[in-house]
Amino acid sequence: MRLLPLPGGALRLSLDADEAGLLDQLVGQLIELLQSHSGTALDPDPLFASLEVGGSDEQPADPALARLFPSAYEDDDEASQFRRVTEQGLLNRKLQDAMDVTTAIGLGASEDAGTPVELEITPETLPTWVRTLTSLRLAIAARVGLEREDDHAQLLQHEDTRGTVLVYDWLAAILDSVLRMTEHGHEA
Repeated sequence: MRLLPLPGGALRLSLDADEAGLLDQLVGQLIELLQSHSGTALDPDPLFASLEVGGSDEQPADPALARLFPSAYEDDDEASQFRRVTEQGLLNRKLQDAMDVTTAIGLGASEDAGTPVELEITPETLPTWVRTLTSLRLAIAARVGLEREDDHAQLLQHEDTRGTVLVYDWLAAILDSVLRMTEHGHEA
């Protein structure tokens, strides 16, 4: 992974073919996860659906979805009411962000499978990338039980979670690099 600043505050993210394939696969899995939850949260009323209003009454049972859509209130009744009104809109935005990122990765891919993928992240698309990379990290952390910093080292020691934690770290490195480069670009 390499990042280069471009004029106008944009960045060029260069990924080798394997990195691009992995990122696209992860974003695809995020899209599937979000779509699976959307089916239970869609409101049949077209007016509410067009307003992105609607959601389930309860926090999702899936730990990754629960991390992506946490309860806004400690009180169960308040949390349920808030979730019913906001969840579908949040889900739609996460889904659209993920689809925009996977489209960008696909557009950056060349015909030659071994060629690095060049992606441009503009100031306009930066929030989409940040939200999607963050959602991926939250979902991965929930899947492997990474809740505290102490968990990280412990999970790296276990063969069955090591690879997933390394992917989590790789996503963190991309996110951190993009944010640092963006901050540095604004200072210049």
